[in-house]
Amino acid sequence: MGIEELNKSKIPLVKIDKKLDKYKGKVLFKEKLDMANKLLENAVLPKIQTEKQ
Repeated sequence: MGIEELNKSKIPLVKIDKKLDKYKGKVLFKEKLDMANKLLENAVLPKIQTEKQ
């Protein structure tokens, strides 16, 4: 596949580095995760009206 074909391609080509597997399942930013979870606990979601059939 040439450069022109890559540029016209609709599907992005991404290669994932296997070295990142060592971070799988680990929390890297504990403080930020705790803050995000706290915000989600207190979040108020809008009510959506649904039609009954």
